[in-house]
Amino acid sequence: MKRRIISLALGELAERHISDTQSFSPGAAPDSPERSVPMKKKRIVTLALAAALILALGVTAYAVAGRGSIGTHAMPQTGEYTDLSELPRIEKLVGYPLTVPESFSDGYVFSRLIVRGEAVFSDTGEVEKEFYGVHADYSLPGAPDRWLDLEPYLGPALTEPTERRTLGGTEVDLSLDHYKMVPEDYEKTPEDLAREAAGHYYVSFGSDSIEEHDFAFAVFVLNGTSCVLTDTAASPGSLDALARAAAELIAAAG
Repeated sequence: MKRRIISLALGELAERHISDTQSFSPGAAPDSPERSVPMKKKRIVTLALAAALILALGVTAYAVAGRGSIGTHAMPQTGEYTDLSELPRIEKLVGYPLTVPESFSDGYVFSRLIVRGEAVFSDTGEVEKEFYGVHADYSLPGAPDRWLDLEPYLGPALTEPTERRTLGGTEVDLSLDHYKMVPEDYEKTPEDLAREAAGHYYVSFGSDSIEEHDFAFAVFVLNGTSCVLTDTAASPGSLDALARAAAELIAAAG
């Protein structure tokens, strides 16, 4: 889910500024998975980088254990909100519990919430399950944005976390991932290969120049809702910061 979050967030930027750079086609997956890493947006990326990432990544879908893929899907009554007073109505719309705080204790404050349609697709492109995903942005002056993404729990992650902690009785997977976007003629270096083998290091082909970014994630399940907190410009202290934020969400959910 976490790499799809990056891809979807980039797609949200594209919907406003980039016309027809991609379309989702479940049957058009790349022949070589290692050459395309599904990823997601916002103020940390420039418009040019967003366009390059979208073109490099191809589609906003990812494989699910025992299933085909997940991607964006047109559904009614999606929208963008800047006022959490609408949260009870949004919760009825999406059909699962939402814990979306106004702020976190470290100063991050809610700025907007997006409801979007998503679906699980079969290998032949048929919709097996449709659902609403909820994306919330949080900001702090002088700091990278934080994202909170919620959706119905669809199954365990396919990759191992950097570390795992139990917070408030809930198991939280914490990961620090490095994403490297490179031109099509780029040849992976011995360092690239070694870091890929070690995990949490992803190379995507198709950008005009080499761009590198670090993202941190906290992934956990609350009352049947899959929750992902994302630090959009990770640093060595990001996992501890996200763990504290996750503990606050867990406590708020009761």
